[in-house]
Amino acid sequence: MVTKITRRLARRAINLQEHLKWRYGKDSHESVCFYTFHKCASSLFSGYVLKNIEGLRHVDYADQIYSGKKLDDLNFEKTGFIYGPIRLSADPQSLVFKKLVEPASHSDFIRDRIAIFFVRDPRDILVSSYYSFGFTHGLSPIDEIREMQEKARSEIQSKTLDEYVLEAAGGILSNFETVAMLSKVCNRSVVLRYEDMLSDWDRFAQDLTKYVSIKQPVLTQIYEQSRPRDEEDVTSHRRSGKARGFEKKLERATIDSINVLFEDVLKRFRYDV
Repeated sequence: MVTKITRRLARRAINLQEHLKWRYGKDSHESVCFYTFHKCASSLFSGYVLKNIEGLRHVDYADQIYSGKKLDDLNFEKTGFIYGPIRLSADPQSLVFKKLVEPASHSDFIRDRIAIFFVRDPRDILVSSYYSFGFTHGLSPIDEIREMQEKARSEIQSKTLDEYVLEAAGGILSNFETVAMLSKVCNRSVVLRYEDMLSDWDRFAQDLTKYVSIKQPVLTQIYEQSRPRDEEDVTSHRRSGKARGFEKKLERATIDSINVLFEDVLKRFRYDV
């Protein structure tokens, strides 16, 4: 009995030593910030990918705020953590935007950090946002947040898809301009594309692991979990996942209009018209 207790205490001591070595050691990996948008597989990254980065502990401040945790000033350690998703598309009136997104969207914040940016074709983001925020997205348990969500849902449901896309396009354009600015001032950054995750996996995996380490079994799971649905499910939070779905959903005049608006973005992020 004494021997078992001794062994158990010894194991705990070793585990504590390893934790302290990781937490405070000189060789700790520098912290990383992960930026993206809503409807850009951010749930996959929040729920699985970021939790499985080697040597980095995942901190999702947005989820904590969304769940009602009281947070004052957010702390960003220099080493040992991966922060995100930081969804630049958060409602500017929301607590998540005011406490997290806005402070993390300044050049001075990101200039000397490591950052991963994950983008998707803005036209597909707009279509997916309509179905998600208008019909299927879950509601927060926090009264203040839920009331804003319900109000937004009601407003979206009063519009057609094309009406919503034309009205919301300016906000998405601003989100992409923020990514362009932040990625330019951050010397240690990489921009990933949702479409490469679907159709050019080797390139995507190589870029994803430029600044972080991910074990092969985790990469395999990311690949498997990110495959699009064979058939669209309009009742699901993940409706389809296919690239260029906007071509089948929007009127030609709507596509032509937003193509003009997004002309520079489409060129910069390598999206075909």
